[in-house]
Amino acid sequence: MYFSGQGKVFIASRAADGFPAAMRFVGNVPDLKINLETEKLEHKESSSGQRLTDLSLITAKKTSVEFSLEEFSTDNLALALYGTKSTITGSTVTAEVLANPLAVGDYARLKNGKVSSVVVKDSAGTPATLVAGTNYEISSADHGTLKILNIGSYVQPFKADYSYGAQVNVGLFQAAAPDRWLRFEGLNTADSLKPVLIELYKVTLDPLNELVLISDDVTKLTLSGAALFDDTKVGNTILGQFGRVVDLS
Repeated sequence: MYFSGQGKVFIASRAADGFPAAMRFVGNVPDLKINLETEKLEHKESSSGQRLTDLSLITAKKTSVEFSLEEFSTDNLALALYGTKSTITGSTVTAEVLANPLAVGDYARLKNGKVSSVVVKDSAGTPATLVAGTNYEISSADHGTLKILNIGSYVQPFKADYSYGAQVNVGLFQAAAPDRWLRFEGLNTADSLKPVLIELYKVTLDPLNELVLISDDVTKLTLSGAALFDDTKVGNTILGQFGRVVDLS
């Protein structure tokens, strides 16, 4: 029987009993690899004149995993960036101070995206309102960016009033990497789509090594990490202590 796999990958946090909590489907995964490795102590005899190996002793067993995520979701980004996902509720801002000084042609960043109803005023004793389309323009409402067109006699720093919509934020390196449960619900495309199940019980993932933001190709979040020994499975001859492969055909 040959094997050529496709299927769905799920990731879950581990519950207190060592089994998965609610699982999350991570979207399309074009590649998934599990690597097994041993470390050995080798001894060479000293009597034959050829220094032949007469002992090979396994001193360590390691399992690692590597896979790529193609779904550019905030959940996957949080996983890859050791981030924390937080939802920002839409609201309004009054008198947000813009970068200072600003010159004609400069861009000013608002602290929020998805902005609307933008009003820019100066810092005169009696604040004057800049004219949209004459003194500034909204370069990107989604990104919250203004472009300065004409300073005139307005007094800096400029201040912005605006509304903004709900958005989801992922901060980098805000969370430790918890142990995860990885589940592959596979199909053997080389053998009538027969099902196979592969689970790794205790996976610790490294942060994303590279986040490609400008490319002609679809960006992949390539993750790798170690599948660790799970001491909650000691003595379980069915589950093993690192993971398992189940033929469901």
